[in-house]
Amino acid sequence: MSDGVTWIEVKLTVPETDPLRLEPVDEACLSLSPGGFVMEGDDAPPGDDPPPPRGWSRYRVYVGEAQLEGAKAALAAVSSPFPGAIVEHAPLDDGWRERWKAYFEPIEVSDRLLVAPPWREIAPKPGQHVIWIEPAMAFGTGQHETTQLCLQGVDGLAAAGTLPETVLDVGTGTGVLALAAAHLGALRVVGVDTDPQAVAASIENVGKNPVSVAWAFSDTPVGAVEGTFGLVLANIMAHVLIALVEPIAARVAPGGVLMLSGVLVEQAADVIAAYEAHGLAHRHTEPLRGWVRIDLARP
Repeated sequence: MSDGVTWIEVKLTVPETDPLRLEPVDEACLSLSPGGFVMEGDDAPPGDDPPPPRGWSRYRVYVGEAQLEGAKAALAAVSSPFPGAIVEHAPLDDGWRERWKAYFEPIEVSDRLLVAPPWREIAPKPGQHVIWIEPAMAFGTGQHETTQLCLQGVDGLAAAGTLPETVLDVGTGTGVLALAAAHLGALRVVGVDTDPQAVAASIENVGKNPVSVAWAFSDTPVGAVEGTFGLVLANIMAHVLIALVEPIAARVAPGGVLMLSGVLVEQAADVIAAYEAHGLAHRHTEPLRGWVRIDLARP
């Protein structure tokens, strides 16, 4: 979050944990805070607030003063189906950066890959690559199931010796997926995101990682990205994946692989059908705690 801006944390606490029922809340939070938001269960790390009660979820979004009233109204509307839901807000004080760090723990993807924030001291296993990610309020730190699924997918290609040399990451967030591919052997990575804050975070994270690859991160629309790629990654919400099916599918090179996440189990069939209609073949669906990664390929 840039200096000179008064940022406000808006909290929504709802009596629900089912990912499918909470999908409208997820979408509202992402639209309010495109760089990312925090979603906590009753296992949330200690902080100024106690964790939400068992069976409840808490969302935290971060907005400027000008967006506050709109954010409160949007969260009140989307939480109306949940009796007892609470919307609160407070300006972030000078200590918010240190408290924010409490949410990020290292994530071991495999013996080859570990994601860690730069303030943690890490002793990686022999041969294990560490992806250093400064969250900077952008989405994609390895904590969420959808990011874990994509990281596992990239790692699996590397383990099989089939990781393509060229990678496009659509909705790159912090750049973690593109950087994972770079660490594991890709020679060119491109990340695009509609949120300028995410683009800035991804560029900053390149500087924290010892990789020597051709890279580019920008807010270029996916339909305007030049060329095709051996691997295309898109970890964004299901309805956006369907809306962007044409430009995303067109970026997959002949013989290339497409990995989609941000999809609930119940949404997978619709997403698969949309991409099959654009010439891609469904290869595998990998589930994780209610979410899935969909692997497709262009013949």
